[in-house]
Amino acid sequence: MIQAKDAAKFIVNNLNEGDKFNIVDFMDYAYAFRPYHVNYYLNSKDSAISYINALQANGLTNISGAFSLAVPQFSSANDSTANIIIFFTDGQPTAGITNTTQLLLHIRNLIISTETNIFLYCFGIGSDVNVQLLTLMGAQNNGLTEFLGNDELYSRITDFLSPDQEPCFTHTNYYI
Repeated sequence: MIQAKDAAKFIVNNLNEGDKFNIVDFMDYAYAFRPYHVNYYLNSKDSAISYINALQANGLTNISGAFSLAVPQFSSANDSTANIIIFFTDGQPTAGITNTTQLLLHIRNLIISTETNIFLYCFGIGSDVNVQLLTLMGAQNNGLTEFLGNDELYSRITDFLSPDQEPCFTHTNYYI
């Protein structure tokens, strides 16, 4: 959880004016930092960092709930922005929809319903992730999937979002 929190804080600290973002955390249920995309400003950044600092690991892993909260917010976005979901998980789906086929269909239907082009980047952490699920989530939704060891997330996120690697993310809608 520490590395996920550090990676999320890195992302928030490196957003640009004009970006919009939100944070969804999920356990038995999914929760969002705000009920809508938030414009990136100093006060929203500070509030988001406080929200991240308060996160704790406990309970189950409700991936379907997380996507049910995150994806509909992209309905008001447009394709002139980079609409990105950066998804970290260290576990299997154990709450909400747990069947791989049904979960993939649920996520795909949510994305299609937004009528927006969304890029889904999945980061599986540790040895207890559903490799098939995460691989297909990224592949079916304009993204990629990487599997990382227990101490690799922060360094990979900093590389992923470095100016040399960033695929022109100006005016971006992020979900972390």
